[in-house]
Amino acid sequence: MRGGSPRKRRTLRNRYRDFRRLHWIAIVLAKHGLGELASVVAARYPFLRFSGSRVEAELSRGGRLRLALEELGPTFVKLGQILSLRPDLVPPDIAGELRKLQDEAPPFPFSEVRAQIETEFGRPLTAVFQEFEEKPLAAASLAQVHRARTREGESVAVKIQRPGIREVIEADLDILFELAILAERHLPDGELYDPVGAVEEFARTIREELDFTREGRHMEIFKHNFAGDETIYVPKVHWEYTTPHVLVMEYIEGIKISDLARLEGAGLDRKVIARNGARAILKQVFEHGFFHADPHPGNLLVLPGNVIVPLDFGMMGRLGEELRGQVAELLAGFVKKDVDRIIVALREMGSLDTEVDTHALRAELLGLIDYYYGVPLKQLDFRRIFEEGIRLLHSFRIKVPRGLVLMGKALVTEEGVGRMLDPDFDMVSMAKPYVERLLLQRYDPRRQLAGLLEILDGYQRLLVRLPTDVQAALAGLAELGRTSAARGEVASRDRLSLALVASALFLGASLIVQAGAGPRLWGVPVLGLLGYVGAAVLVGWLLIVLWSRGS
Repeated sequence: MRGGSPRKRRTLRNRYRDFRRLHWIAIVLAKHGLGELASVVAARYPFLRFSGSRVEAELSRGGRLRLALEELGPTFVKLGQILSLRPDLVPPDIAGELRKLQDEAPPFPFSEVRAQIETEFGRPLTAVFQEFEEKPLAAASLAQVHRARTREGESVAVKIQRPGIREVIEADLDILFELAILAERHLPDGELYDPVGAVEEFARTIREELDFTREGRHMEIFKHNFAGDETIYVPKVHWEYTTPHVLVMEYIEGIKISDLARLEGAGLDRKVIARNGARAILKQVFEHGFFHADPHPGNLLVLPGNVIVPLDFGMMGRLGEELRGQVAELLAGFVKKDVDRIIVALREMGSLDTEVDTHALRAELLGLIDYYYGVPLKQLDFRRIFEEGIRLLHSFRIKVPRGLVLMGKALVTEEGVGRMLDPDFDMVSMAKPYVERLLLQRYDPRRQLAGLLEILDGYQRLLVRLPTDVQAALAGLAELGRTSAARGEVASRDRLSLALVASALFLGASLIVQAGAGPRLWGVPVLGLLGYVGAAVLVGWLLIVLWSRGS
């Protein structure tokens, strides 16, 4: 198991429990016609027997997988939902089916709700809330939501974690890690899809979702980012009532964004709602670098004035400033038909390794761009472009940063919501000014100057250390050269000093080129070129000295 895996030492009882659960998983997979997946369990336990498929033949493999995950329970449903956001890990046809997974579950009894709240707050439910509705508003695999009223009289939605769900998930995560290891060993191209890495990522994600204080913090960040924006409203978090297992937020009486009839009946403008939603996700991605990773219709309400209320902040995506700039370069390369710009951006992301055939990659990228080049922006299908791009990169075994994939899926989802509201909605045209602004910021002279100052600061630290390093090297050389003639010793010191200075120049120039900071000449930072030239001059001088002295 690779580093960072959160698995714990298991007792004999736990191993027996896991064996029974693995057997059940294999039976369910085989029942739904997923014999290839069931075979990874058989590879570990060949004595187990599984019945064949009893599912209708017309169902696709994605449909069969969806039914199997639903039967396997909440952890697997959640896994399927997260995988539906990752076309870099699952093919588009399967991702499409997994998007249909409904995170619904039978509600747990009100007695357990009461017990959970009283345990969290250490006092009776009636001492915590003025009113509390016994019937839940919604019930999902991890939690259910009830309407209540605080002691101060404010109407709130109370999200209570399902009792015992943590233990269930931890047990299932053990199973998933074992299945991932088996899949990596026994499935064709198992290593290409990195199932162990996918499960590690899923484990981090679902554990974060189980901490409701983290979700509350996400809401606070979101609210701060949209302060002053009258098209977006984020519910208030009541921190005095919120714990890791209970989240209390302002209750919002809104219309589901997918309820088109009610939207029109309330006099709301579907075209304006579509544009407001698109602007919101584009701001999140390209300006804030912190975005709702799954803005599907079920997570969006609409208030009077065409104001959008996002819900469920458990899963968020992040794009650092550097990655946002690289994303802008990728998109600019696509629009300008500049394949080399795309490849440079992928290399800056760390996605390209030395084994990638860049000539073949360049040809494939050019073919993809040619297919869409010249098509009016309003006719472009962002989902299709994104999925084809991911599939192309995957065929070259290029791993795309998780934040970039979640960004693409968020934009694709928002495009679908926009077109549901307005058939003429054009996501690509709306995104264009945001990308252009990001590119302008990337090459803003002030930003370039800041980057240059950072590099010069690094040079300054290097130069401060250089005399000490040279002195130490010369001291070592002096000890070695005491048997040599004095003239040869002085000459050796001179040559060593020259070589060290040339090496420092070359190293500094390489750092500048790698950072890509400062003005450019022929696509290369000018300071980097000057550093290389200086190093070359010193090396040339050193060679001349060596040749003239016959050493």
